[in-house]
Amino acid sequence: MMARVIVKVLVTTVTVLTLGPISSVADELSGEALYGLACAACHNPGHQVDHRVGPPLGKLNQRKAGSVEGYEYSAALSASTIHWNQAELTGWILDSDQRVPGSRMVYANQLTIDEIQRLTAWLLGEQAK
Repeated sequence: MMARVIVKVLVTTVTVLTLGPISSVADELSGEALYGLACAACHNPGHQVDHRVGPPLGKLNQRKAGSVEGYEYSAALSASTIHWNQAELTGWILDSDQRVPGSRMVYANQLTIDEIQRLTAWLLGEQAK
């Protein structure tokens, strides 16, 4: 069992060191492609709660944070006054714990500001439909 854990850690470390930060491969990626790299593992791009760890990101523009029915948010995020827009979402992606202490999102941002701007523009625009 311990050997498997060590192998997984080594494989992950080698992969991260080989690929480098997302920014090195994502300089010209679209917001949708950046979503695939940075968000898709935890968030559904649609409107319905599913098996993923995070809430769905569809219809995000001006939606109150912590308001998707059927998703269990932290008390801190549910009590926040955030309504998602580009500035709020950018701050959240940069450091969700600083933006809303006690929130549950675990994310180590690897995106540049330019990449975050493309990602948030896509999430707030395309996904608003």
